[in-house]
Amino acid sequence: MTFGIIGTSIWQQNLPLLERLTIERENRTARLEQLKSALGVSELIYVATCNRVELLYAVDSHEQPGSRLLHRLIDFFFRDSRQIAFFPNDFYHFTGREAITHLFRTVSSLESLVVGETQITGQFKQAWQESAEAGLSGPALDSLAQEALQVAKRVKRETDLGTGALSMASLAAEQLYGKLGSREKATIVLVGSGAMTIKLAKQIRQWPNAEMVFVNRTPGKAEKLAEEFGGRALALAAFHERPVESDAIVSATASSDPVFDGSFADRLPDSEHRVICIDLAVPRDFDLACTGHPRLEVIDIPRLKSAAQGNLRKKFVEAGKANDIVRDAIQRYLSDRIETSLKPIFRDSYNESIEMANKALSELFAHRLTSLSDEERETVARTVRKLIGHSSFQSIKALSERLVALRSDLSFEHPTLGESKVAG
Repeated sequence: MTFGIIGTSIWQQNLPLLERLTIERENRTARLEQLKSALGVSELIYVATCNRVELLYAVDSHEQPGSRLLHRLIDFFFRDSRQIAFFPNDFYHFTGREAITHLFRTVSSLESLVVGETQITGQFKQAWQESAEAGLSGPALDSLAQEALQVAKRVKRETDLGTGALSMASLAAEQLYGKLGSREKATIVLVGSGAMTIKLAKQIRQWPNAEMVFVNRTPGKAEKLAEEFGGRALALAAFHERPVESDAIVSATASSDPVFDGSFADRLPDSEHRVICIDLAVPRDFDLACTGHPRLEVIDIPRLKSAAQGNLRKKFVEAGKANDIVRDAIQRYLSDRIETSLKPIFRDSYNESIEMANKALSELFAHRLTSLSDEERETVARTVRKLIGHSSFQSIKALSERLVALRSDLSFEHPTLGESKVAG
């Protein structure tokens, strides 16, 4: 199999493209089955976060899809639309060793907006599990996914890269506190009920001056969050119709369309301050009319990205250690896969050598070493088999490591990857 990754991320700075490639959760499995068929790949894992959309795939090596796979992906998402502008470098497409390197680095958070955050590890694990349950991934990608998660565990265990690491929720909280922390009272509206909202609520409830209002399309979910973290609950429809007086609105929904527009901003209660609006959703929850509205200050993901630029410099030493771990893991993984691939070839040679040795020993014992006992003959035969096995298989590891050093376009057969199960 040949491994590959096609994707785009916040680093490409094309948020509309990132939004367009994000498939809604409601019908994601069906759409991914269609996408897998359209791409013509054997296995597929789809990862979509607020920072990136990536498709990890495995394809039969003899097909050599090359750039055709990217063209098929573009046809799938943009065949009926000319609204999204993008350039070739807005996508990245890695194959072979480069794909494995990118995956290990991504799952270990070395490609994250905030280097060292652990959220991406959990997001990838969930994406893999969903793909496995839907029958989209198989033994090739399952083996690779398991290895990527093991590398991430090792990075976390052996470095301090995650010490003081900030998630997107933490970055949002930092922005809010920097703007509202000095006020006597700050009312913060949290829209949505997902993991991002919960993480943010956990931080905000520690502030002595903060009051939280939870807003959701389903009132019961908002009420549950208000009960857990304290504060009030509102249905999204009611909040739309009559917005409560607030100092900040943080929105992280899974809506495929903008949740807030310019008319909503016009209905906000009068205030001497602009309302801080932090948009953590992909696609965006605040449309472009909100961005330019005089009563709002919209902070989107690219602005949070700018706030996190110093993170890598602070963690330079630990990032170096993590890079070494990832590099060693890639070398070991590729070498092991090649070694496993080569063993059947060397086993045939070993069996032929054993057969020849047995004939030679039988001739030797019958005509020259006739005085040896059965036990002594077995000892000689066992020693010969051991020497043949050592000479037959010892060179595989060195050859595998040499091939890894020389080649980047490595591929593997299904049977060499073995059986694997999704980790619990």
